[in-house]
Amino acid sequence: MALLILMRHGQSMWNAAKLFTGWVDVPLTNQGIDEAIQGGKQIAHLDIDEVHV
Repeated sequence: MALLILMRHGQSMWNAAKLFTGWVDVPLTNQGIDEAIQGGKQIAHLDIDEVHV
């Protein structure tokens, strides 16, 4: 059975400032880093075959 996982990125500096990011790579805030770590922990046990971004 297929499983679709949707995840949002962690908070970036521009997200926190309410700015549109567009195509610019912006560093994560400390909160965003924590969110990314927690998201990784939530899916670490899964055997993922494909990733699409």
